[in-house]
Amino acid sequence: MLRISNPYAAIAYGQIAERSINPPGAIYAAVNRLTWLPKFGPPYAVVSSDTSVEKVELERPWMLLTAWRLGLDGPVTSVEGAKSVLEHRSFMRTPLSKVSIVIPKPERTVTVFATAKNATGIAADVLRYLGLLYGKLTIGDYGGKFYVIDVDPVPQLESREEVKELAEVL
Repeated sequence: MLRISNPYAAIAYGQIAERSINPPGAIYAAVNRLTWLPKFGPPYAVVSSDTSVEKVELERPWMLLTAWRLGLDGPVTSVEGAKSVLEHRSFMRTPLSKVSIVIPKPERTVTVFATAKNATGIAADVLRYLGLLYGKLTIGDYGGKFYVIDVDPVPQLESREEVKELAEVL
């Protein structure tokens, strides 16, 4: 068994492996936030240049995410801060960093490890929608309304409980 924590490598190796816990297509769908964000995420805007962020009509502060899950997300509190982040992303070597998603920053977040066997509520809906057997989801609380703000389709297993839950799925 080969365990890969980089989702892009997991997609590639999953294509040549005989079996994969999370199918490559499901991992692909999870790392492309625009696959699931319209259905399970908060209100958002897609921006791809440093000037278009001025037209975003969401309450500040914002979370500035990459459209593809790259680990380059973070909060911004001003248009100037957002422009700086977008400018930095536009000079990075990966074209995946050039399209960003702006969402309102949640009041709080909670990260849950979910499997096809134990997931409930929105976590179960997201796993089923994407075709994932397990993942780590970050849920944002927006005044009692809960939205998914991140899906990690190949998360690091951080406890014995998570290892046991994944073993039950296998």
